[in-house]
Amino acid sequence: MQYIKWLRDEIKSINTAGFVMLAFMIGVQLALLLSSDISTKTLITFVATIIGSACTVYMMIGRPINGLLGLISAIGFIYIHYTAGHYASVLDQLVFVALIDVPLLIKWRTWGHRVEGGVKFLTRRGWLLTIVGMLAAWAVATYAYTQLGDTNPLWDSLSLTIGAIASIYVFKGYGDSYTLWLLSDFANIALWATALAANYSSSALPMLLTMSFYLATALYGRFVSVWSKRKI
Repeated sequence: MQYIKWLRDEIKSINTAGFVMLAFMIGVQLALLLSSDISTKTLITFVATIIGSACTVYMMIGRPINGLLGLISAIGFIYIHYTAGHYASVLDQLVFVALIDVPLLIKWRTWGHRVEGGVKFLTRRGWLLTIVGMLAAWAVATYAYTQLGDTNPLWDSLSLTIGAIASIYVFKGYGDSYTLWLLSDFANIALWATALAANYSSSALPMLLTMSFYLATALYGRFVSVWSKRKI
């Protein structure tokens, strides 16, 4: 009962900006759903994109309910990426679930305490090592997923590389994760833009719009939310 009350309070904690952004996204995705052929895939895409959008809204305002929402949306996104042949992004979603969603579900009472205690930030040397590590991992992942038959190995591997490192930094309590989420969003936008241009996934347009929405919430979180109190 305490958890249910907590969920209710978390849902009600949404601010005006988040409410307006989420309402707009629901309207757009509903219009896309009603204008397409209704199928299992389109329904899963609709639910996953709406829940995923809600997840990012609550993440940008620093509310731990995004763990539950992220887990639900991740299940849908795994299905969407797998059917699109984005195998690297399937792994990215699994990393996100393991390092962010599950800890939030387990520590729903105390998760916010670490934010109140101070957010950590990378040094210049830490950023240099992060960038070099991402470039090396991107090269290896691109080769590996090309061999595995990924439909879009270049952008898919970049999404995995940046997203996985961002998840690790969130898990370790670094505010720099918002900068990485921005980069990840750009990579995901490129991934789904090329998927839409190549017309190999019916989920391309809803996902492209969702990734654009993620970018908007990441910008809000980077400059306004509790995770980002100093410029990098």
